[in-house]
Amino acid sequence: MKKALLAATAVSLGLLAATVSLPARADMGDITFNAIFAMADKDRNSMITKQEFLDAMGKAYDMKMAKMKAASDADKMMKGNAMTMDGFKSLINDLHSGA
Repeated sequence: MKKALLAATAVSLGLLAATVSLPARADMGDITFNAIFAMADKDRNSMITKQEFLDAMGKAYDMKMAKMKAASDADKMMKGNAMTMDGFKSLINDLHSGA
């Protein structure tokens, strides 16, 4: 009985630790790896050229800037029409977490 209780406790703690370590993604929206890849792959050959990549990343940047303008912490994420380091990190995190 003690072994079963100990095992259940260990599993519960493991699940709790895994959940706590996940990044909060409430702000992610449509800026995900899969969405950007699909947007970039214009000819649908499951590959992207440098130009397709640059075009898609430009669109991802514009999407993120539009979201940041409406955010309560906009001054931390952007200055005028430029993304701060925190804003850029947020964009990269959005793309990475969607992979």
